[in-house]
Amino acid sequence: MSHYIYYFNPENDLALASGDAHYTPPASALQMAKDLQRLPLLWAQAGDRVLLRTEPPSEGPSSGFTTREETVTSDARYLSSSFIFTVPPLAGRTGGESAKGWVFLPWGWSPLAARQLKERGVPPDLLPTAEQLDAYRAASSRRLAVQLLRLWRTQCPDAFREGTLVGESSWCTTLAAVAEACSRYGRSMLKAPWSGSGRGVHPVRAALSARDEAWALRTLQRQGAVEVEPLYDRILDFAMEFWAERGSVRYCGLSLFSTTPGGVYAGNLIAPEADKERMLSRYVSPALLVQVREQLVSLLSTCCLPSWYTGPVGVDMMIVNKETPLPMALHPLVEINLRMTMGWVALQLASQLPHERHGRFRIVHADGHYRHEITFFEA
Repeated sequence: MSHYIYYFNPENDLALASGDAHYTPPASALQMAKDLQRLPLLWAQAGDRVLLRTEPPSEGPSSGFTTREETVTSDARYLSSSFIFTVPPLAGRTGGESAKGWVFLPWGWSPLAARQLKERGVPPDLLPTAEQLDAYRAASSRRLAVQLLRLWRTQCPDAFREGTLVGESSWCTTLAAVAEACSRYGRSMLKAPWSGSGRGVHPVRAALSARDEAWALRTLQRQGAVEVEPLYDRILDFAMEFWAERGSVRYCGLSLFSTTPGGVYAGNLIAPEADKERMLSRYVSPALLVQVREQLVSLLSTCCLPSWYTGPVGVDMMIVNKETPLPMALHPLVEINLRMTMGWVALQLASQLPHERHGRFRIVHADGHYRHEITFFEA
């Protein structure tokens, strides 16, 4: 069994967009990182460690956690940079793990994260190389979802032709290409290559307006491309969570989450897998979900992920409404998150609860600070 050192760096999507190891995240992102630095204690296992950005508080690991009815905690320990070299060796570790037998697992990787951790004393054998970080950044771009969706449509044309599955997108590197794709799709969604939590997206209701063109030009100048996809009539957001390790990918479970009208993350359901599957069965067949997750395991295992990467992979999906004989369809690949997600957190929390319990996990922002909240209720 592997032991992990976790590190919460939610600013990582912004750092990836920059690509600069000396990028300075906005104050709000740094505040979230500080306020929620102990979040990995919710899913870390006994023997794991959580590296903090500040020294451990004297009041103990559960302080500051907002949980209603009961507390979910672990036996993991805090770790500050001065403790890194005193972590005891673990015998019998091979492969991509460090000589000490630990796997370092931040929320996400970027040149900024690697620099910060190196400066805090994390040993080099626990950090990816510059070449590995380049591969990770490329795989973290929305371009990967565009490529895999195109491949999926080629491999399974009947499902898309019949309307069981939907989804198409274009990768544009010029404003003319963006305009052409929007003209082809009609109502469209523009997306920056690197962004997260519902940000970095821009809806286009008709032909490109001056405001739309300005957004596209800024994104092209900063990140080199814009993804364009049809603006779907969305009914339900959800995701499938996977685990990647040295080129191998396995399915872990479903993530049912809610978003604001602007697409910003608003919370995750904590529930047994059977209950989540039953909720989705109102829209799509269980057999289709099985086919989709098997196809994703195949695509992710053989096509795209950096071979050195160990950690979660989340694939966002949605149920969409259509004006056809099949009123609902599944978009199986909206985007890929090559990092931890709140859906992954909710999946770990569900594994710790009795089957009759349900809950909701969310991040609350109030008075300039962030906290997580878990609300439990009977199924």
